Amino acid sequence: MVSVLGASARLPVETDDFRMLFQTHPSPMWIYDPRTYRFLTVNDAAVALYGYGRQAYDRMTVLDIRPPWERQRMIEAVTARSDVDRAERWTHLKADGTALDVLTYGRELQFEGRQAILAIVQDRTEVNAARQKTDETRTLLDSIIENLPVAVFVKDMADDGRYVLFNAACSAAFGTPPEEIAGKTDRSIFPARQVELFRDQDRRAFETEGTLTFEETIEDLAGTTRILHTAKRTLPASNGERLRYVLGISQDVTEERKIEARLAFMAMHDSLSGLANRAHFSDHIRRAARLATADAPVALLYLDIDHFKNINDSRGHAAGDALLCQVADRLLSIVRAGDFVARLGGDEFAIVLQLQDGRSAEEVADRLLAELRRPFDLDGIAEHVSCSIGIACAPDHSTDDDGLMRDADLALYAAKEGGRSTSCVYRPEMRLRAERRHEMTLALHHALEEGQFELYYQPIYRMEGTELAGFEALIRWNHPERGLVAPLDFIPVAEETGLIVPIGEWVLNEACRTAALWPAHLRVAVNLSVSQFRDASLLETMRGAIDTSGLAPERLEIEITESVFLSDVGQSLPLLRAMKALGLRIAIDDFGTGYSSLSYLRAFAFDKIKLDQSFVSSIETDAGSLAIIRAVVGIGSGFNATTLAEGVESEEQLQALRREGFGEVQGYFLGRPRPRGETEAVIRASEMDRQSAPLRLRATT
Repeated sequence: MVSVLGASARLPVETDDFRMLFQTHPSPMWIYDPRTYRFLTVNDAAVALYGYGRQAYDRMTVLDIRPPWERQRMIEAVTARSDVDRAERWTHLKADGTALDVLTYGRELQFEGRQAILAIVQDRTEVNAARQKTDETRTLLDSIIENLPVAVFVKDMADDGRYVLFNAACSAAFGTPPEEIAGKTDRSIFPARQVELFRDQDRRAFETEGTLTFEETIEDLAGTTRILHTAKRTLPASNGERLRYVLGISQDVTEERKIEARLAFMAMHDSLSGLANRAHFSDHIRRAARLATADAPVALLYLDIDHFKNINDSRGHAAGDALLCQVADRLLSIVRAGDFVARLGGDEFAIVLQLQDGRSAEEVADRLLAELRRPFDLDGIAEHVSCSIGIACAPDHSTDDDGLMRDADLALYAAKEGGRSTSCVYRPEMRLRAERRHEMTLALHHALEEGQFELYYQPIYRMEGTELAGFEALIRWNHPERGLVAPLDFIPVAEETGLIVPIGEWVLNEACRTAALWPAHLRVAVNLSVSQFRDASLLETMRGAIDTSGLAPERLEIEITESVFLSDVGQSLPLLRAMKALGLRIAIDDFGTGYSSLSYLRAFAFDKIKLDQSFVSSIETDAGSLAIIRAVVGIGSGFNATTLAEGVESEEQLQALRREGFGEVQGYFLGRPRPRGETEAVIRASEMDRQSAPLRLRATT
């Protein structure tokens, strides 16, 4: 534009050179009369930009290309020559009505002998649109940054780290309004300790290629502790020559970390008692066992609430939960800082004690037992419970966590076997017994698979008529190395491991198959344990044994002990009635030695009451035993049940029982348990005697 004016100043406007330069110049131009405002001439660029034909310009004035609100301003500008020799911003109209943002520059000159004004036009529409777009984008970016949910700040490190950007989220994180931050440095805002931390982060950001990320705990200006996850990186100066700014983006993760900490606590602690859980205990005991030394030993105490199930069954699970919480509180009241208490599940607790300064694990266990013997308040009712405790020490008993836990568990088992409500320290022989028990378990599995079990049969005689009434089936184990193993040596292990259920199923089937071959008047008696009674498939097992063998149901007699009722009367009675519905006979075994209440005799009509042999052995010397024997006969008569005395070992005992009116007897005096072949010989002899004449009951050995 300046070069054109310079050219026009040197060339007369009438020259061909000027006209050619004027018409072909890329900038829109025209010459107009300042008195009439009429166009005198326009160049090609103006015709192209505004869209008017050349003939139209002959009829137009410079006012016609302006919107109405610009025309008076134009008149005043021409009159005052205010747009001559200077640039002026205007709004022009194209032929189609489109508005243009333009910048015009005027110059007075002579044209065709008259005073005229040359106007040079620069179209600023696209430039202004681009600038407006840029402004809008900048405004949008500013709004986005201001409203981002993460803190954003920029510091000018060439100006002592002054803040040039500090958004609302940053203000919330640091507890101060943005206007109090902008233009200030860390030193004028934050405490000295925090300033040093920020400066060190900025220094590391300049030393790091890419982005520096870290998590920090700060105290905001209001004194509140916050946790920020921050990323910092450096930005170059506007000329791009060197790094000048530090851009920081921080996210307040305080609440997230609180939630994570809570979840971590929940993952490692028992939700009911608040104590450490099994996972936390496993981590702790692993470290404790590894670090234990002779000078700094540790003790592991396993604690179990005795008969906790009775509380749940009688008072409900809410009362059981309340008891567990109170037990946890009492355990914590006894231990010291540095000790560790965990609930492993159910009613099982673990305590890890530090035994420095001559502290004794036994003394702590005694204090725990005494504290737990005090009554517990369960919804206003005082409940008394006891606990058993097993103790193992590191490094004396074991130097690793697995061994220590195993030893404590063995000691707890010994405490329970010893009568409960006591503590027991691990001894090496406990592990030997456990190993033997484990070996016995494996051997029992093998015996069941290999058919090593055998049934022996002990005869039962009727007192009236002195004839054989049947046999009691008794299991024996033909061990390939140990020979014949008695039930007392392996049945407790079978009970403990649950193997009694498949073994009992085998006994039922074998006894029924054998008895089905006997004369129809002989019965077979089979003992059931408490564990078998709890088996959900027991009734189906009995039905299957009867159906498969073809034995008449009334020839199968099931013997149970009084402990069955002690375990669960609600389950026992329906099952007993279902057995009766099958046609089986039910006998109560070892009568007089267990359950203190006889109310179950009214609840269920037993077919037989078997007096325990301990009363028979003292029938001739103990007046109390004789009184109990007579009472049992009376009970049997009152409930229409057969009475059987077991353990008869002499003629005198036999005659005494006959005088007292017992219905049936069994014992070594009458016949020992015998294998199947010998039992069949006894049956054949009995049948021959029946056919020949009534027999006198005699001893057989």
